[in-house]
Amino acid sequence: MRVDERVEEAVREAYRAVIAKDGDRLAAALAGLDEREAETAIRYAVFVVGFIVKDVFRNGVAEAELLGLADKVIASESSWVNLGPREDLGRLLAAAASGDIASSTTDRADVVGNTFVVGGFLLTSFRLNDQRWWNYLDEIWTAMEAAG
Repeated sequence: MRVDERVEEAVREAYRAVIAKDGDRLAAALAGLDEREAETAIRYAVFVVGFIVKDVFRNGVAEAELLGLADKVIASESSWVNLGPREDLGRLLAAAASGDIASSTTDRADVVGNTFVVGGFLLTSFRLNDQRWWNYLDEIWTAMEAAG
């Protein structure tokens, strides 16, 4: 799948907003997208989360590890956003890793917002020591394009 440049910039801005812990900026980053573009942005964000989860847990993902990661995300981001219960976030992480995000929760707004927040956290937390988050994102999107 080739990355759509317009959607790519909106997603990058959404991650910048998450890293800045700015909910209004996050909402604005995605507000200009039409329905098709918004769906594409969500697919990109889900791929990012799933890619990083699988990269971090290379030997397979256990529920306890996902809940531990959910705790870290919540501890880092709770000052500016309510991500809900750790179990819901753990299910979102598992669903993204499996590629089936629809099974994570029934509240679509939570899936959208939480997927971007989690993605921003993961990009900054699990990049290489000498790597910028946006370079890590470029590597992930290169993998997404290669996967078709």
